[in-house]
Amino acid sequence: MNAILSNPFKAGLLQGEAQIGLWLSSTSSYMAEIAATSGYDWLLIDGEHAPNTIQDLYHQLQAIAPYASQPVIRPVEGNRSLIKQVLDIGARTLLIPMVDTAEQARDIVSATRYPPLGTRGVGAGVARAARWGRVENYMAQANDELCL
Repeated sequence: MNAILSNPFKAGLLQGEAQIGLWLSSTSSYMAEIAATSGYDWLLIDGEHAPNTIQDLYHQLQAIAPYASQPVIRPVEGNRSLIKQVLDIGARTLLIPMVDTAEQARDIVSATRYPPLGTRGVGAGVARAARWGRVENYMAQANDELCL
């Protein structure tokens, strides 16, 4: 299997397309799936103000995956370990809250990119995002398709 990653949300932004979305503040994958069938371009899964765990985010990403709506994950904060987990479970678009300085922004960008472009840890063989090692040239594709 040689999957190709793409990020339609990022592609739409780059083309200047208007995109309509919905903010999800629930921990329910059932609600995420209902929203995914409603015709929105993107669905933001809020982890900052909603009590979403990594497992909750994972299940919501699974629920949204079969549909055209693109998930945007807003983790509780921009720490390196949490960013790595969120990306490994399959997020391709992140909205990091409370970025107050240029140094924080640089650190967050670095945490989202694989070397040599950044410092993201390499665990693609065991990550949903890489289809458990089945995406050829995954790290380069992930670097290219990430939207932050």
